[in-house]
Amino acid sequence: MNKKGIATTNLFLFIVVALIVIILLGVFMYAYNVITMSLLTTDVDVGAVNLSEATGDTMGQINTAMLSQGNVIAIIFLFAMAFALIFVAYFTRDKQPSIFFVIDILVILFAYILAVYISNAYERILTSVPFSSIFISNLSMATSFLLRLPKITLIIGAIIMIVSYAAIPKTKEEEVAGY
Repeated sequence: MNKKGIATTNLFLFIVVALIVIILLGVFMYAYNVITMSLLTTDVDVGAVNLSEATGDTMGQINTAMLSQGNVIAIIFLFAMAFALIFVAYFTRDKQPSIFFVIDILVILFAYILAVYISNAYERILTSVPFSSIFISNLSMATSFLLRLPKITLIIGAIIMIVSYAAIPKTKEEEVAGY
């Protein structure tokens, strides 16, 4: 079975999933922050428990951790996706470079064009969304990643092609396992 092209076509999935994950993470962080802050300002006693104190001890700690570490979570997720693409390229490599080299360059070119559109759409989202402060202050590295997505797409695509077409021979274990 010829598995060439799998690694570079996954760039499209990488671009779209990166945008969706960062937007969903930002919306979740904003919504959780609003809910937590509204519960902290409510001074209601439920039985023998004060609701704002209980919220501060439980959800308030989670909210603080999430707002301070959401950036790290997003960057780890984005780089894990990039490394997964490189691993797929490694496991679908072949002994002899094939004619699909030109097709892979075209796929990377189209992925670059998609990345430009996604990056511009994300910039437009940042300027229009009322809770863009979450993206700018708490997801600053992920925001920079998405704004530089066209360059990152080219770099990852080049690394994928190098790994795919480097003619690294497969070991006996890999041939038996069917990679």
